[in-house]
Amino acid sequence: MELPTFDDPAALRAWRDQTLYRLLMRASRAEATATLAAIQEQGYSDVSLADTALLSNLDTNGCTVTALARRAGVTRQAASQQVAALERSGYVRRRGSDADARAVIVIQTSRGRALLKHALIIVRGLEQGYASIIGADQYATLKAILTQLLEQVDPSGTLSGE
Repeated sequence: MELPTFDDPAALRAWRDQTLYRLLMRASRAEATATLAAIQEQGYSDVSLADTALLSNLDTNGCTVTALARRAGVTRQAASQQVAALERSGYVRRRGSDADARAVIVIQTSRGRALLKHALIIVRGLEQGYASIIGADQYATLKAILTQLLEQVDPSGTLSGE
């Protein structure tokens, strides 16, 4: 893909809109927005878009605030504030770590588990919809290619690992 010149704003915009970064961000934002709307329709009206980013990265057996922050791409301070709000809403609770007295573990409550169950059903439906748009084989190929790419550019699973 040849780089456009700065004197052609339309060509520059078109080029930038086709970068992998922008395509992935648009897809991610579209899925997050659709997921949030469906979650709110299920009665979880107090969940925000920022909450979905944090909650989608919470392990079912809990994880540290530091891990949540890294996975969600926010600061530890921002994640701590958001966890506090989610705790007030009844989705999570915090407890001390058995392994590290300084660490705080975030755990889902029963309300948080119910939200997760609804979210998983919603995401499955969205993915089925994507497959119906581009075809099941192409959708499976898209996911396989992204997985292959990530194995090379993020082999340690920085975003998914502890």
